Amino acid sequence: MLHDIRIDGSLYRLRPVTDGDAALILELRSDPELNRFLHATSGMIVDQLGWLAKYYQREGDYYFAIERRSDGNSEGFVALYDIDWSTKTGEWGRWILRPGSLAAVESAYLIYSVAFDRLGLESVYCRTVAGNVKVVSFHDSCGIANRKVLPGHFELSGGWHDAVEHCVDCAFWMELRPRLASLVGSAAKRINRA
Repeated sequence: MLHDIRIDGSLYRLRPVTDGDAALILELRSDPELNRFLHATSGMIVDQLGWLAKYYQREGDYYFAIERRSDGNSEGFVALYDIDWSTKTGEWGRWILRPGSLAAVESAYLIYSVAFDRLGLESVYCRTVAGNVKVVSFHDSCGIANRKVLPGHFELSGGWHDAVEHCVDCAFWMELRPRLASLVGSAAKRINRA
């Protein structure tokens, strides 16, 4: 949906996705290493623009570009979607970063901040293809103990794949926030020294 939420972190910010992001979205989603665990996408920019046009009309769907604050260059994308306002729950995903990007921890911190601090959600979950060990490990390393396996949840490349669902509620966000903030601060110091 069209929205105006912007949030700055130490090194990165989230800002609303626009049509101007279509080429980078397509580039990242077309990368064979990055798209192994994603639904297939068309290689045509006109189709990406068509998808964005439909997204702009969808309620409860907040799609963000992840930009470096230092120069405004985009590092990737992340979204909060399928928001159920009656239960104040939603999913975060569509998370994709340029190879070598250091934005993972801060972009996760920022998307949780949007979910809990800006939108007032009570619970947020993320569903990852079980075979995507790198991303599952990232969520596990955050200490998210509320996790379960969803058998045959995703259909990708003509086959069914299990998902690992990590769920964070408001109470756990209060514990997770300082942990992620500390990791973000350590990363910022290392990057600023380089």
